[in-house]
Amino acid sequence: MCGCGKCEELLQPYLDRELSVAEHAEAEAHLDDCSYCRRRYRFEEALRRFVHSAADEPMAPELRERLAALRIAL
Repeated sequence: MCGCGKCEELLQPYLDRELSVAEHAEAEAHLDDCSYCRRRYRFEEALRRFVHSAADEPMAPELRERLAALRIAL
């Protein structure tokens, strides 16, 4: 089972459905057991839904990378 740091690394690819089967299972197991990471996941999921509903055009890959770089590590 992964820890919170590993879960943080996997969270965005998890939301993007870019993980391998093994990584997906690892992230799922951690989210099932960790209320902190589960809250982070719910927040990120809600934020994505809000941004998608508010934006008329897709986010440029460069902006997505810049925003990802601003995330604070655990």
